[in-house]
Amino acid sequence: MYLDRVINQLIELKLVRQDELVGCTRDEVAAFEQQLGISLPRAYQEFLLSMGHSAGQFLRGSDCFFQHLPQLQEWAIELLQENNFAQSIPEDAFIFFMHQGYQFSFFRLSEGAEPPTYSYCEGTEETSFIKSHESFSDFLATEVEIHAKYLIAFARK
Repeated sequence: MYLDRVINQLIELKLVRQDELVGCTRDEVAAFEQQLGISLPRAYQEFLLSMGHSAGQFLRGSDCFFQHLPQLQEWAIELLQENNFAQSIPEDAFIFFMHQGYQFSFFRLSEGAEPPTYSYCEGTEETSFIKSHESFSDFLATEVEIHAKYLIAFARK
């Protein structure tokens, strides 16, 4: 539903095979939500159910899969502290993505089923979090585009 376009692009561009998409079970997602005392947005639940454990080469090198989720909040806070970033992570933020330890993305649990995403990147002059995408599925679509460009450039070498 929310991620149909993204999943279709991944497969059509041959960035991932269908059998490489390893989702979480509904029980895993429900237990995770219960453990944290939250309800995740539907678009993000769909991500977890369709590719929450693995997506082949897609998003490899980034911490965004189920095994890393419990640590992401802590790692993001440490990154902000190391860089003396004045703004705190919002209380209803859910960190869903960290790349190479220098940038992370989150959405706010209060912003609906398909929330916008926000980001922080070390080494920039920003003094507040940046609204990076209008929706979680837009975030993933951008990652698909980046991954596709990288693979095309790599294949030409």
